[in-house]
Amino acid sequence: MEGYGEIRLEALRALTILATHDDEFRRGVWVDLEGTLARFGFDLSDQEMAQVRDFRDAVVNSIDEEVFAALTQDYR
Repeated sequence: MEGYGEIRLEALRALTILATHDDEFRRGVWVDLEGTLARFGFDLSDQEMAQVRDFRDAVVNSIDEEVFAALTQDYR
């Protein structure tokens, strides 16, 4: 993870597990990333938040806009 400084891998792993297994968390990530992380007890550094935002943006940008809208329709 070059360029991000000190990243707590355990925090990023926990985010990955939640995103995979928790519908409420997954919905919240699309609607209010920072608020969702705070509600679930995460206090990420600026570098960690940048990594999470970059990953979320990469997911959004990697799929067709209509597909993304359909996938996230229930989350809005």
